[in-house]
Amino acid sequence: MAAGFGVAGPDGGTPDKPVGTVWFAWANGRETTTARERFAGDRETVRRASVDFALRRLLELAEAR
Repeated sequence: MAAGFGVAGPDGGTPDKPVGTVWFAWANGRETTTARERFAGDRETVRRASVDFALRRLLELAEAR
């Protein structure tokens, strides 16, 4: 399972969570892995970069099993 939450923009950012900040979590029933990333660009760029990051990390975790 994978999930991502954050602020894709263009509005809604704060000093603690600027636009482009995305939190991710991956869980496999035994452990949960998390990551926080910040992507630059407009809303669509942030969304695409988020999906790319989440899927790449999911593949890495699956290969490590």
